[in-house]
Amino acid sequence: MKPIFRSIVSRANMVGGAHPTWTCHRRVIPLLNSRRGSFLSVSSVFCLCLFLITGCASNKPAQSAAAGPGATTQPVAAAPARTSKKNAELNKWLNDVDVVVPPTTYRVDPPDVLRITAPAVKELDKATARVRTDGKISLNLVGEVYVAGLSPSEIAEELTQRLAKFYNKDSLYVSVEVTDFQSKKYYVFGQVDRVGIKPYTGRDTVIKVLAEAALNDDAWPQKVVLIRPSDDPTVRQKITIDLKQMYKEGKAAQNFLLEEGDLVYVPPSPLAEFRIQFTKLMTPIMPVADFALLATTGL
Repeated sequence: MKPIFRSIVSRANMVGGAHPTWTCHRRVIPLLNSRRGSFLSVSSVFCLCLFLITGCASNKPAQSAAAGPGATTQPVAAAPARTSKKNAELNKWLNDVDVVVPPTTYRVDPPDVLRITAPAVKELDKATARVRTDGKISLNLVGEVYVAGLSPSEIAEELTQRLAKFYNKDSLYVSVEVTDFQSKKYYVFGQVDRVGIKPYTGRDTVIKVLAEAALNDDAWPQKVVLIRPSDDPTVRQKITIDLKQMYKEGKAAQNFLLEEGDLVYVPPSPLAEFRIQFTKLMTPIMPVADFALLATTGL
């Protein structure tokens, strides 16, 4: 027996002190002398240490077997799908709260889609047009119009000026709205149900964004991070938002209006972070541990 293995066995005897623990060690020893002893000794020793750290969870099956052949065991139910129970009330508040924040002026760019309303102009009313890569749209009666960089109200004014050649300007009503926001984006990542790249509309606030994304149970709502890009690559604007405080106090002072390119990140709570990192650490080890357990117990 190698010295390092002997010390581990001695430590196991001090910790366990029970005969089943020593029996497990006796069954490991012959494996060390087998043709694959070099591989199995390392994996078995590591698994034995792992079992000691985690409290020898494998003792539970032994206790069930000790109950006798007449004992019945309940089948283990499958783990239910994860639902956001922990942050359910907070998610509900995010969806229900009504906070009015003045929107910013949205500038149209390719490939946004526009819808024109002009009740007095049948050729143009309810028409839709996608902004082409050259920044123009093509419409009946008015032809091609350059709209890139203009707001919907500015586009409506331009259309009104062109229609005035055919209609009385005072009787014209023209409005333009963006029906498909495609040119600008913001980003949501972290512990939410719906992560990813989102269309920027100019009306996106922190509360609205997180209501749509939905916090999951691993979220840390007190440490939501809003990161804003800057023209200077060395400057990165960052602010931490406490959703729990807004929820408890009923105030929305931190309900910031997003800008194009903003990134909203919901970090995991400290306990969730520990679990995530531990899972990453154990993922490549578990197949070896399962094999060593099978070899040592014969199950």
